[in-house]
Amino acid sequence: MNRGQGPGGKGPINSDDITVTRLGGQWALVVQPVIPDDAPGPFKNALAVRRAANTTGVCPGCGARMAMPNRAARRAAATAGRVVIATFVHDDDCAVLCDGDGGTS
Repeated sequence: MNRGQGPGGKGPINSDDITVTRLGGQWALVVQPVIPDDAPGPFKNALAVRRAANTTGVCPGCGARMAMPNRAARRAAATAGRVVIATFVHDDDCAVLCDGDGGTS
């Protein structure tokens, strides 16, 4: 259990970790990946690209667009009190993929 800690259990979530934006015409609360100060440059860059993609719906590294579940799945998630999971399929050479994670985020 996370017990109110931020992503990765590294302390409480702060306002830099949460973004409110409009995606697909709907308001969204996005919990962003934290960019550690001591992280290697390529990792910092990959997280910065992910943060930008998460808030705009378009990846600045490769142009991938966010894929939202269909309306029925979104309604079912809302009824069940669950979050809606959106996905990206990035190009193989996208800057967001600093570790070769297969193109999904």
